[in-house]
Amino acid sequence: GQGMNAGFEDISELGRLEEKHGDDWEKIFSEYQEIRKPNADAIAELSYRNFMEMSSKTADPQFLLRKKIEKNFAEKHPEKWIPAYSRVTFSEAPYAEALKIGDRQAAIMDEVMQIPEIEQKWNSPEVENKILKLLKNN
Repeated sequence: GQGMNAGFEDISELGRLEEKHGDDWEKIFSEYQEIRKPNADAIAELSYRNFMEMSSKTADPQFLLRKKIEKNFAEKHPEKWIPAYSRVTFSEAPYAEALKIGDRQAAIMDEVMQIPEIEQKWNSPEVENKILKLLKNN
């Protein structure tokens, strides 16, 4: 689905550039490459990560806990945290931006998962405050 969406974005961008530059295809393709390549690379990376996640991590208790913590935090602070899947699937943010923010959030969650006894504390003010602090520092 996201590949098809990226294709629609490509066509839309190509049309916009054709309107902007007429039939100067050298200019159109040069600008098109500059604009779309980062997003094409990002959607390829996001697709790969999603495949790996779905094929090998969904039975891992630590992975499931991590997703539960993210979901809980996102519900409490939707203005501060949109999970990567939601950002890619339900927003118009560029894929490159979604990948960058997703990487930042993954690094935060890596730290959160190191909290001693995280399995018992996952829904505590300690965890929530740790995420808020890490968001401010990044």
